[in-house]
Amino acid sequence: MGFGKSNNGMPSFQSLVAAIGAFAVLVAGGCGDGGGIGEPPPAATRDAGPDTAAKQGNSSKSGGTASNAASIAEARPAPPSETGEQLFQRHCAACHGERGDGQGLAARFLFPRPRNLRGSSFRLVSTTTGVPTRADLQAVLLRGMPGSSMPPWGHLSEADRGRLIDEVLRLRTEGAREKYLRKLKEEDELSDEEIAAEDVQQEIREFVERSMTPGEALAVPQIGEPTSESIASGKEIYVKAGCQQCHGAEGKGDGVQKMVDAEMLPTSPRDFTMGIFKGGHDAESLYRRTAYGMPGTPMPSSPTLTPEQIVDLVHFVRSLSTEEARQAAVLRRERIVARRVGAIPDALNAEAWQGTAVTLRTAPLWWRNGGDRDLTVGALHDGSSLAIRLSWFDGSENLHAPQPERFKDLAAVQLYAGVAEPFLGMGAEKSALDIWQWRAGAGEDRGRESQLDDYPFDAPVYSELADGQPLPDFVAARAAGNPLSDATRSGWSLAAKGPGSLTFMPRPSQLIEANAEWKDGRWTVVLKRPLAVPAEAGLSLRLNASYSAAFAVWDGETRDRAGQKSITIWQDLVLE
Repeated sequence: MGFGKSNNGMPSFQSLVAAIGAFAVLVAGGCGDGGGIGEPPPAATRDAGPDTAAKQGNSSKSGGTASNAASIAEARPAPPSETGEQLFQRHCAACHGERGDGQGLAARFLFPRPRNLRGSSFRLVSTTTGVPTRADLQAVLLRGMPGSSMPPWGHLSEADRGRLIDEVLRLRTEGAREKYLRKLKEEDELSDEEIAAEDVQQEIREFVERSMTPGEALAVPQIGEPTSESIASGKEIYVKAGCQQCHGAEGKGDGVQKMVDAEMLPTSPRDFTMGIFKGGHDAESLYRRTAYGMPGTPMPSSPTLTPEQIVDLVHFVRSLSTEEARQAAVLRRERIVARRVGAIPDALNAEAWQGTAVTLRTAPLWWRNGGDRDLTVGALHDGSSLAIRLSWFDGSENLHAPQPERFKDLAAVQLYAGVAEPFLGMGAEKSALDIWQWRAGAGEDRGRESQLDDYPFDAPVYSELADGQPLPDFVAARAAGNPLSDATRSGWSLAAKGPGSLTFMPRPSQLIEANAEWKDGRWTVVLKRPLAVPAEAGLSLRLNASYSAAFAVWDGETRDRAGQKSITIWQDLVLE
């Protein structure tokens, strides 16, 4: 099937919802200013901190071999300096809320829920009091929290990460003060005048200081290499300490399932075999999690275990997963080079695509265990058009959604050109996103299975009864020009300038061509569009330039739709 070749078929309500929700909620970025959707700046004005390459720890090779690709990516200066509050609003507020209370616009679509930085317990700490050190917070920014929608921020400069930590601690300080004031008013029933007294104010200051002062750090013993004896000992401790009650006999997280955290939000035990550890998979981090537990969660501390027993237990837990699985659980920022070719091939697996693939890791915004989360991305251009090839595992082909509980497979690419990357989910008013979307099912003649009922007077028999007289279009969506009523198209151009602003481009600006195939449990999709387009048709792309790119896939079989999907963090797309 070549680009743009497809047949008819009406979209369902579910596919409409899924399309409208394309990239509705992702998990990085904030509200920075930058180039408009039709005016991409050259690579030299793109966003990247000076220590990006050193901090990202990229593990895969980028596609393409252009000699100037590296210089393009390395030519980016740091974005303008911002305060901690500005950085927080741009990168964090969409999930954690403008006040850091965990009530951001995206929070309702995320599981686990974003942390209430003002009052909730910090999960990953290295101190006896449960108060994190700056190093604890720095580690979370560098690593993110695998198993949640919290992405890594290693691409930010060390100075910016430091300012973000300052802002988090400021919000935490405000929250501690508010907490004590509530106690004074609600429990002690003090009036505002009484609270204003100097002795009470001093009492408040002392409480805040205690709440914000990290306790003694845990001394982690020397942890050597695991041996068969230490792993066997750790397995015995795993059973005796009751770990299997939650994590299961084989560590697959299939023990007790009905759990809630300190805020009565649902949670579940970790599947150790997947190699996904929120607080880091190295032995030292796992030692701390085992010794101190995870404050605010059902994961307890281990005060009855000796340091030697904890070390053996850590060796056993790590033995349940491979180093490859543990590394794959970490989201990383990669560089995707769009290689120049004489002509972009129609064939999805043409030789021209060889060597272009970069493997990215996706994360479900509504977390679920299982599934292959790798997404391979490649790009080609011929000087006039850009083609982006996506390939990912999907055990079932979901082309139609005739019932309310069924959903289609989808994929999307979003592009941004500007100095400071905006909120990944929808961009911002001054930082528009260009979105390319593919929807399964267009052009596939599956007969009656994709339609539950006849639309009034829509079948050919009614036209025959009209004796040649023209009939109006009784399909309301099609008559109104709803883009999704065009079932001959599977590729779409959309734009967004902030949450709730996702919009289909006008019909003359629908320039995306799509070609897709599901085979052997994998989707392969190629989206193609001219590099230069009118301003109203999206983001024009230039050669020798770099852009921010992010990707999302929806698995209809697991009922993904709208904001429930798997996403990557921002990546770098370089056109050679």
